[in-house]
Amino acid sequence: MKKTFIISEIGVNHEGSMEKAKLMIEQSAEAGANAAKFQTYKAAKIAIKDSPAYWDTTKETTKSQFELFQKHDKFWKKEMEELKLFSDSCNIEFMSTPFDFESALFLNDLVERFKISSSDITNKPFLEYLSDFNKPIILSTGASNFEEIDNALRWLSKSPKISLLHCVLNYPTKIENARLDRIVELKKRYPKI
Repeated sequence: MKKTFIISEIGVNHEGSMEKAKLMIEQSAEAGANAAKFQTYKAAKIAIKDSPAYWDTTKETTKSQFELFQKHDKFWKKEMEELKLFSDSCNIEFMSTPFDFESALFLNDLVERFKISSSDITNKPFLEYLSDFNKPIILSTGASNFEEIDNALRWLSKSPKISLLHCVLNYPTKIENARLDRIVELKKRYPKI
């Protein structure tokens, strides 16, 4: 029987506070998670300045994707190195999802595996670049179809191990939208993954 690998999704919920990020790592370790996962990006690399909001602006008043992402892109290489060392001291694996080539390059020295965002499942150059590091990959499949997953798996062919992650791009996910049956579909279609 395979052991479940539990990832504590911290993402950018630290809001740029190193103290808060470290507290979340400690709490993740205490809760029994195997890994504490962050996100690494710079807003200017993933959104154009006038990209419109796709969220309910009555709850999050930021009007553009760029502005929202910029609110949460305070950590970069130095901060990720500090979080890696702190995670090690808490006996929990450090992970961070890269969103561009530069962050992937420096994260390669800090992570045991790469976690790829659903938003990059069709980003062939980026997936091939990550595959070249020859590390295990966890690929989120939110909002994707089987053709897109098939293509992504081909582009990641150099990776020694690939895991697929069922993801729903709706937070928090309501039970009726969870589509947990998709996990069974993924297992049937990709029995070796």
